[in-house]
Amino acid sequence: MVRIAKYTLAFLRLIRWQNLLIIAVTMYLLRWFVMFPLLKNDQMETQIREPLFLFLVLATLCLAAAGYVINDYFDRKADLINRPEKVILGRILSRRAGMVWHTILTLIGILLGSYVSYKIGHLKFSLVFFVVSGLLWFYSTSYKRQVLLGNLVVAILVACVPLILIVFELPLLIDKYSLYIKSMSDDLDILAIWFVGYSGFAFLLNFMREIVKDLEDFEGDFAFGRQTIPIAWGLRTAKIIVLVSAVITGLFLIMATVKLRWSMLTVLYSFVLLILPLVVFMFSIYKASTKKQYHNSSNILKIIMLSGLLYLVVGANWVF
Repeated sequence: MVRIAKYTLAFLRLIRWQNLLIIAVTMYLLRWFVMFPLLKNDQMETQIREPLFLFLVLATLCLAAAGYVINDYFDRKADLINRPEKVILGRILSRRAGMVWHTILTLIGILLGSYVSYKIGHLKFSLVFFVVSGLLWFYSTSYKRQVLLGNLVVAILVACVPLILIVFELPLLIDKYSLYIKSMSDDLDILAIWFVGYSGFAFLLNFMREIVKDLEDFEGDFAFGRQTIPIAWGLRTAKIIVLVSAVITGLFLIMATVKLRWSMLTVLYSFVLLILPLVVFMFSIYKASTKKQYHNSSNILKIIMLSGLLYLVVGANWVF
């Protein structure tokens, strides 16, 4: 029993269960607190029912988990330098077991995604899961070691999580309510704006976080000849890219808050829990020079991400 428990805990750490939980929560909160109320305003309802939506979420989680496993598989040597206490493969679980789990999780993710695509009458959507699994594989084996490309691939994949809901739901809504949508409804446009906005927010924050992680892992990456932004272009350039991205993110948040003219509660929430922490992050990354300081800056970004996610719950009533 002790051995099984140890194996289970190691496996959960390997697949980053906390990150998977955030992905699942993000998908359900967008569905419950954005999609449901906006469609209800126009007497419409989602076409993907709960059991099928669960399969869509599980497909996404399986591919994400497979990505974490294969990333650790190929990163083991560098991780022994960067974060030895977090290395699972080769210590608690064998590297062979890691490859087996990657294969199993990838197959389950593709099969579940293909099943959902088939059930909604758009089997071509299953290509999304094949493409994502391929990108995750090539990211771990190649893209991660190339300047900028690896950072962009991860940020894009994370940004695709909210978009998956729209990609699968929107065609069904258009088919069901086509005449009504053309004559009356504009809430589908608002729905698309919300999801694209959250995707953009996720892209920018994760792009910054990936570069901050490269700054934090500079020692191990340098030892193995990786061409990350801090190594290829220098620490100063990497920080400039992060700071510019943070400014763009801040302007994006201010523009969304002002232009949409939401309630004062929304303005306060955006300033206190999103914009102010972003300013703190900018100061922290500007001054950071040690592994611990870069790690602390990364944690600030995590807080901003969680605040953005929490807004879906607390801010839904203010907007809708």
